[in-house]
Amino acid sequence: MSNNFISSIAKTFRREISRFGSRPVYLIASVIVMAFCYVFFLTFFKEGQPIRMPIGMVDLDNSSVSRQFIRNLDATQQGKIAMNLSNYQEAREEMQKGNIYAFVVIPRDFSKEIMAYHRPELTFYANDAYLIAGSLLLKDISFMSELTSAGVQQRVLRAKGVDESQIMGILQPVAIDSHLIGNPWAHYGVYLLNLLLPGVLQLVVLIMTVFVIGIELKERTSRLWFRTADNSIVAALTGKLLPYTVLFTMLGVISDLLLYSYMKYPMNSSIWWMFLTTFLFVLAYQAIGVLLIGLTPVLRDGLCLAAFYGLLGFTFAGFTFPIEHMPNMVRIFSELFPIRDYFRIYVNEALHGVDPGYSAIYFAALLAFTVLPVFVGRRLKKAAIYQHYPIK
Repeated sequence: MSNNFISSIAKTFRREISRFGSRPVYLIASVIVMAFCYVFFLTFFKEGQPIRMPIGMVDLDNSSVSRQFIRNLDATQQGKIAMNLSNYQEAREEMQKGNIYAFVVIPRDFSKEIMAYHRPELTFYANDAYLIAGSLLLKDISFMSELTSAGVQQRVLRAKGVDESQIMGILQPVAIDSHLIGNPWAHYGVYLLNLLLPGVLQLVVLIMTVFVIGIELKERTSRLWFRTADNSIVAALTGKLLPYTVLFTMLGVISDLLLYSYMKYPMNSSIWWMFLTTFLFVLAYQAIGVLLIGLTPVLRDGLCLAAFYGLLGFTFAGFTFPIEHMPNMVRIFSELFPIRDYFRIYVNEALHGVDPGYSAIYFAALLAFTVLPVFVGRRLKKAAIYQHYPIK
């Protein structure tokens, strides 16, 4: 590597540092955005799961059995009996207003029907518009209704003289002992934040990469940029993107430290493997950003493509829907997103703690994305020098 080439990179690097300091939007769109996400999401998921969510209760039976059911439901971690309502219509209106996330209707003669083994219907409704709240409350209400039925049957069997050791065998012939691998606390932050924060980072990296190159084309300063780099496309891109590579890698490392050191999320391997993954992750998305602005050397078009591609990354990482359950033709597209490889490395190293050799193919995949600028280098250089693309 010649001294002239290194000098060209150094001059372009200093020029970009100057441009970064002269525009507040650079700082806001990178550091401030990520800092806000760190504070907001880490605070939001501090408890691991939402707790004490409001439930409405319509008790038309008002018996000792129904009151015991209400007390048990109120004692659960997720639910809290916030309203005692008189009928179904009133409960539905309160749910529509957002005052409660679920409500239960206990029918008249509920306890009598149970004692007579007539299987009364206990009706409950959960608002699935709030996906997490609705699903958690639905689980707690279902569990508590089964527990109430079992409790009544236990008293009946005991009154009939059935031996105590046989009662549990009758009520629950098969006992389930479940263990959650990698996330035994069922902590929502563990499997959400480890994709959510890298997902936000990849979106910021993409948009900033397209912006810092596209703004040169828009403001007609791209010729000066290339003259600073002695008309070398490699020196021009390296010098321009290097400050952001350092910045975004630091932000990613801070994210890793917050998750695995501060929040104590599972890390069953060396955290340095996640640092390396973060570095390759940033390089991969910078390369994709160069590819997008090279394909459409117009700032507005490049930003639209970057935003669209970045948002799709959340889906194809398995964040919103498991990749394994997607159709095969759709599943192929997940390989076009570096965040998918990031997630695989995270599962292997952080959750399972396997030998890094099993993740070598995913490290290689992240590294392979960095060659993408080669395909648009000549086109981007022509756009920068001749400036024959529209600026509006």
